[in-house]
Amino acid sequence: MSESEIRPEKRLFIAIDIPGHIKDNVCDYTKNLFKENGYIKLVSAPNIHITLKFLGNVNIDKIEKIKKAIKETADKFNRFKYEINGKINAFPSPGNARVIFLEIGNGGEEISGIYKQLEDDLERIKIRKEKREFSPHITIARLKDKKNIENLIKEYKMNKIEGLDCLNITLFESQLKTHGAEYSIIGEFGLKEEII
Repeated sequence: MSESEIRPEKRLFIAIDIPGHIKDNVCDYTKNLFKENGYIKLVSAPNIHITLKFLGNVNIDKIEKIKKAIKETADKFNRFKYEINGKINAFPSPGNARVIFLEIGNGGEEISGIYKQLEDDLERIKIRKEKREFSPHITIARLKDKKNIENLIKEYKMNKIEGLDCLNITLFESQLKTHGAEYSIIGEFGLKEEII
């Protein structure tokens, strides 16, 4: 067995975390909207966040380099406010949905800017850029089979949540358990405080 095969790995992703009470609000809303069954899996409150990049299984030797790259990104951006605009949408499309999400309204451009910079900083440590276009969102449910949810999108909308502070970029570990994924924070990297 080679040395690379025996090195332990962690399953990692980078995200913007959301305040706990907002996670609870989003979770309560989705529980009222969808009945969880064999076809739909709701995202539990602790696991609600805005994903910037899923890294997958990473050798623990590389984690410090990843942290350094995230810090470099965080150091280039001021803190800002964003909103969850309440609109429901789906990937790959509402007519053919596999992932149901809430859209980000104001502040979405800033989050996209962080994502683009993060991709550049991670590429320097040989982490490949994503091919698909980035769209900031909060995943609220996953479907086992593709489904048309166009009517649901027209009919329902969550109340807008404004004035959320984006203060950090967070590196999470995802551990797959029998009841689903459990997330723990590996590192938090503060955005700059704007000096007025």
